Amino acid sequence: MQYNVILTKIEKIRPSEEVCEKHAIQLASMINAQQMWLAPIPIDSVTGVVMDGNHRVRAGHLLGLNFLPCIHLDYSDPRVSVSDWNTGNPFQIEQIFRVIEENRVLPFKSTKHSFDPPLPHTAISIEVLRGTGSDSKKR
Repeated sequence: MQYNVILTKIEKIRPSEEVCEKHAIQLASMINAQQMWLAPIPIDSVTGVVMDGNHRVRAGHLLGLNFLPCIHLDYSDPRVSVSDWNTGNPFQIEQIFRVIEENRVLPFKSTKHSFDPPLPHTAISIEVLRGTGSDSKKR
């Protein structure tokens, strides 16, 4: 089963964990230098919660992007598994949604999401992601 990459409005993407601002700035600088977005961000299809890629989302904000390439998934999808970053034990998905409902985020490096098969790579121009036009593949 393949993944679909969808250009998603950045304001519809909800961070799930704290980020290291220094790392996000470095990442934004690298993306800007390449002028290309190489890794799509997996998000929950209903809530827009970031499964993996909170630093990339922050970098997108720093770069002033309007869209990010995302893969819309569901936590019940058998391709998705979540573990505790520190212990490797299964992570309680309900905890992610509880924190989000409270308008909070989890601490830095709380969850580790795995995808089987691995997520694809992209090569999308930063100019496309800055775009403001409408297109059927953008939501």
